[in-house]
Amino acid sequence: MYTDDRNAQIVLSLLKQYCIKKIVISPGTTNVPITISVQTDPFFEVYSVVDERSAAYFATGLAFESGEPVVISCTGATASRNYLSALTEAYYRNLPIIALTSQHSPNDPGNFSPQYTNRTISQADVKRISVDLPFVHSKDKEEACILAVNKALTMATTKGGGPVHINLHMTSLHFATSKLPDILRIYFYQTEDLFSEDIVEELSVQLSSKKVAVLIGSHRKFTPKETEAIAKFANTYDTVVYCDHTSNYHGQYKVLTSVASNLKQVNIKPDIVIDIGGITGDYSAPDLFSGADFWRISEDGVYHQRCGNLRKQFDCSENTFFTVLAKENPKVSSHSFYNMIIENIGDVTVPDLPLSNTFISQQIAEKLPNGCSLHLGILNSLRNMDFFQLDETIDCSCNVGGFGIDGAVSTLIGQSMANRGRLYFGQIGDLAFFYDMNALGIRHIGNNVRILLVNNGRGVEFRLNPTLNTPLGEQLDQFVTAGGHFGSAKAWAQSMGFEYLTASSKNDFLLYIDTFCTPDLDAYDKPVLFEVYTTVEDEQEGLRLIREANRPIGSVLQNKAKDMAKKVIPRKMINKINKLKTK
Repeated sequence: MYTDDRNAQIVLSLLKQYCIKKIVISPGTTNVPITISVQTDPFFEVYSVVDERSAAYFATGLAFESGEPVVISCTGATASRNYLSALTEAYYRNLPIIALTSQHSPNDPGNFSPQYTNRTISQADVKRISVDLPFVHSKDKEEACILAVNKALTMATTKGGGPVHINLHMTSLHFATSKLPDILRIYFYQTEDLFSEDIVEELSVQLSSKKVAVLIGSHRKFTPKETEAIAKFANTYDTVVYCDHTSNYHGQYKVLTSVASNLKQVNIKPDIVIDIGGITGDYSAPDLFSGADFWRISEDGVYHQRCGNLRKQFDCSENTFFTVLAKENPKVSSHSFYNMIIENIGDVTVPDLPLSNTFISQQIAEKLPNGCSLHLGILNSLRNMDFFQLDETIDCSCNVGGFGIDGAVSTLIGQSMANRGRLYFGQIGDLAFFYDMNALGIRHIGNNVRILLVNNGRGVEFRLNPTLNTPLGEQLDQFVTAGGHFGSAKAWAQSMGFEYLTASSKNDFLLYIDTFCTPDLDAYDKPVLFEVYTTVEDEQEGLRLIREANRPIGSVLQNKAKDMAKKVIPRKMINKINKLKTK
């Protein structure tokens, strides 16, 4: 007989999967769901200690002597405060104590709720990690809860061990559940595990005969050795390497995620995804990987669940993983999965585009000189450039870490200082540029900086989103898109010593683009700003045309766009828009 509380079921199921048996119970009401559940399950070895302070020290002794993790369970009010001294002892002795504190669903402490204590903050040296498990009422909440418990139990039992805190919200005192659910355990691997022949062989068997993808988010520059290791791994397991330009991967078996997902809408899913790197600016990427098992390689040692379904977590260097798993003489030679993807993608069809970020990106991608660096503004510039191939000698970056509009120009200029003999290009929208326009005054700027400013007079991203644009249209320009600010950058650029170019038609643009992209560093004796004026209508049309020309026949563009919008726009905002439609 188990509790009906789903969050508690998740904890109990994972305790069993991690083979954590020993539990010290102190009496109380909010931990009754845990108490009743473990006392009726013969798997658990349960002890009763009334005083929480004594219970926690009891657990440290039991953990030390047995060499096993020990759970301590208490109720709300001040009960958990009595754990602190023993948890401090456990922290400095690396003893695996799992403090499972229970409480009623949280309320504002200012409302005088009885037996409420705020557990959101505790001393740094009483736990390695603290997680909170609220009432589970949706799939998203359940996934978050499962990830949190896996994190906590991993932290308690690896890297020397230590105390962790799991705060559990009690929602009922019902016990109608006869069997615990099969909750996903995320298996954790450290570097030393990959030097075990048995473990490596087990992982290799799981990868063999599977459709495998490597997904690379934004990433530092790869070394030649790392690039070779990924390519060798891909050759071993017939792997597709999905990435955007900010991945900076210049190796074999590479496929642009945006082309596969956003343009071509490839429907061939991998079975296993090896996930590395940081954030990707391609919001359509999750469509490619639905249902796949994710194996995350985190060089920072932190759990990252990009698309759900995280199955394995590797705390090691990426180079170690790919080198160890690759084989010197791989059996795979047909590359059937990779070839299927390439065949489905085919060539990117580029229709006759109006002067827009899409058209500009297509031109820039063809004309950028080999060996240069490109910095892109978030969202529209990044999205459009990811539709087109860049030469493999070109490094690309974008501020997708914080994903804000601030700092793009300053970042580009900072990059340009590293190598005065290299050309550094930027493609940046008007709001992001003017937000950071003071950077043009940095006195260190050299003639190796060339900025292409796409000026559509507003944050056009909002006008490209049909969920917003269809009901509201030009109303968005008043405040949402911040339309009508700033005007031209000409006077500021020239006053700061920049060479200024401008275009407001395709003919004007084509007149300057070759010179702007010339590989000759000395073609200009000063930095360059090329301001290109586009319109909302042309931006909308450019994006529509390239998608329509490449998506499968029968693709429902409007529905896909709405799906994408839901991932970016808060639900509350969408509800408000829908209300406006009915007025």
